[in-house]
Amino acid sequence: MAPSGEEEVANAGEATSTPGVVDMKVTTNKSAGFYIRAATSFLAGVEAKDGKEAKEPVCVLNISGLGDAVSAACSAAAAVESKGLGYIKKIETSYPEMEGSGRGCPRVLITVFHKGA
Repeated sequence: MAPSGEEEVANAGEATSTPGVVDMKVTTNKSAGFYIRAATSFLAGVEAKDGKEAKEPVCVLNISGLGDAVSAACSAAAAVESKGLGYIKKIETSYPEMEGSGRGCPRVLITVFHKGA
């Protein structure tokens, strides 16, 4: 069974190596609105409902986007900051070469800190 939209938002960036830090990789497969909701839920926390446990807000959210997903990553970070949930600490850009083609592709990494952190 495919996960519902709320489950996807709750699990969008679960691969973490440091407690309190979540890496959210933005792609063009989903809309910018999806990533805005995901970033909001990571920084605001998720309440327990329907037998699922509550998730605490994260301290640091790293939002990264590659190629056409750069605009969605920037939109998610700007939306979180405008809602007052966090603030943008660092914006890192690069133009790495892609394997196979040898051509470059734009990349952005935005570090958002929780307001309480």
